[in-house]
Amino acid sequence: MQLECADALYIIKSRDSKEAFHYCDPPYFNSDCGHYIGYSKDHFKALLKQLSEIEGKFLLSSYPSDLLAEFSAENGWCTKTITQRVSVNKGSGKVKIEVLTANYEI
Repeated sequence: MQLECADALYIIKSRDSKEAFHYCDPPYFNSDCGHYIGYSKDHFKALLKQLSEIEGKFLLSSYPSDLLAEFSAENGWCTKTITQRVSVNKGSGKVKIEVLTANYEI
């Protein structure tokens, strides 16, 4: 295992091989959380494009989006949707939906 601090697209491209496994947990461009400011839909699209070109395997964590659904359909990626209650305010009843996406059977 190797941890790096550099642009994710550079790391994915430079470290990719048939034996590589890339776990991607980017900022969620479609979230209303303040700490994700600066990461755009265009950034996410560039990541998805990069993932569509790799030789290795990947697992991506994200929120659902039309863009993700489009890339998943085009590339035959597997997805798993996970629905969880938001625990910040126990009485709110709010839920969040996360999507795990992979280029292998999950």
